[in-house]
Order: sequence, then C-alpha cells, then structure tokens
Amino acid sequence: MQIELKDFIVAVATINKDMVSSGSLVPIFYAEDNKHLDELSESIARILNSVVHDIGMGTYIIVKH
Repeated sequence: MQIELKDFIVAVATINKDMVSSGSLVPIFYAEDNKHLDELSESIARILNSVVHDIGMGTYIIVKH
C-alpha cells in the first residue's frame, strides 16, 4: 500500500477514552455510545468529504483519500 500526501487522517471518533492519547495531532471526538459514534463519524466524514474506517474497540478514523 502506497500512502500519498493526499491520504491522511483528518479526525478520530471513539467511545473508548483510553484508546487515543492526548497528544494527538488530529481532532478527537468522543461519543456516548455506538449509535452516537456511527452518527458522529458519518457526519464528520460527510462534512470533510472523507471516509470512515473502523479500527476496532469502538474507534473510527476519518480519512481523506
């Protein structure tokens, strides 16, 4: 897999506060539950013209391709 400059993480959405460190370079959005996580990540992706990737344990990354 080749990563180009146009491919980058624009945000993280999670329900697991232990999953992401506080020194992150991208915005981190915490959801209350799985339903809120789905809605939040899809809204962010739609606004930023990006896609959502589930990386497990209640955490999604929003990536600009």
